[in-house]
Amino acid sequence: MFYQPKVIAEALELKAQLQERATFIAGGTDLVVLMNHGKAAPENFIDLTHIRELRAIHRQNGSLELAGNVTHAQAGTLPVPCLAKASLSVGGPGIRELGTLAGNLATASPAGDASTALLALDAELEINSIRGTRRLPLEKFFLAYRKTALAPDELITKIIVPTNYKSDWAKNGKRGAVNISIVAAAVAITPKKEVRIALASVAPTPIRCYKTEKFLEKNGLGNGTIRQAAEMVRGEIKPITDHRASADYKVHISGVMVRRLLENLAKA
Repeated sequence: MFYQPKVIAEALELKAQLQERATFIAGGTDLVVLMNHGKAAPENFIDLTHIRELRAIHRQNGSLELAGNVTHAQAGTLPVPCLAKASLSVGGPGIRELGTLAGNLATASPAGDASTALLALDAELEINSIRGTRRLPLEKFFLAYRKTALAPDELITKIIVPTNYKSDWAKNGKRGAVNISIVAAAVAITPKKEVRIALASVAPTPIRCYKTEKFLEKNGLGNGTIRQAAEMVRGEIKPITDHRASADYKVHISGVMVRRLLENLAKA
């Protein structure tokens, strides 16, 4: 069955009734690929594209509130450098116009470009079900490979992103379009000079490099400490060799990318 609710409450009621027998769909850019490869076969679809309140972007108290159906194309216009760059790297223009940030998070791909940017930005999620609303830091959302903290009846309704972080983002891949990352990296610096480093495609989920972050917060962003931080990043990640690149290459390029991003932000 294909359901088309007009408001969030109706969508949540349907999901509560159908639980794992139904899948939310908006852009479908991740889900359809999984279906084509035989990795997903939903009995029912709950189409979110007719829910107006899920398309909104609001500025609130130094943050942006991005509703669940905000697309990569929309995010690419935002005044948040690492998120804008990450969003504009996703697929081609057609994919970016359809694919949503929330859908990409829920898919929990280890190579999620926007996921990496949002991790570095300390993003928070508003998650809803008929049982109520909860807020969850994104760093607690990814549990394991393709597994998240979402319950079967829950929907990501907002992504809350600070606008006062200095940030930058970079990607290493084989092609300029429809390009799944070999490695993606995001670095952000908070107003309190705290450092955030996130990487994709180097672990079963997008990850933060907490040990390296603490080292830089204690020792600052000098030339020597940045080089040390790049080496520390290489020790925090556990990539695998796959058809895109060897584990050794991913370890090497992760350090290079983080060093360059940190140098860029130290000069900004």
